[in-house]
Amino acid sequence: MMRSMMVSVGLCCGVLLAVAGCSGSEVRPIPQRLVKMGYQQQPPVEVVHNYSVEGWHGLDDRHIIIETGTTTDYLVTLAEDCTGLHAAETIGFSSTNSDLTLSNDLIIHQISANFRCPLQSINPLKRGG
Repeated sequence: MMRSMMVSVGLCCGVLLAVAGCSGSEVRPIPQRLVKMGYQQQPPVEVVHNYSVEGWHGLDDRHIIIETGTTTDYLVTLAEDCTGLHAAETIGFSSTNSDLTLSNDLIIHQISANFRCPLQSINPLKRGG
């Protein structure tokens, strides 16, 4: 009986390890993910003039791509993890004019809450590997 219990526990642990190893996909670093998405990351900029957000993609709790409806999209890196990003309904920026700068915050709107997340950097993204 003791031997069958040890075998059962051993099998259970083996299955759990196999499932744990297979359940999560490997998370690639942001530069590799951008290349896979067809972008080349450009040097950071201090300001994006006359921007508008036409679409966006959250990459993780600290990085989003904003689509501007022009030939240039932007990687926005946040100064800290912004856990509200994964459940965002809409996003915006705290800019009071048509320019996006590092002094602005990302504003995340969820059904039941809003979050403000400070920006760390803004990198233009060039399309086409």
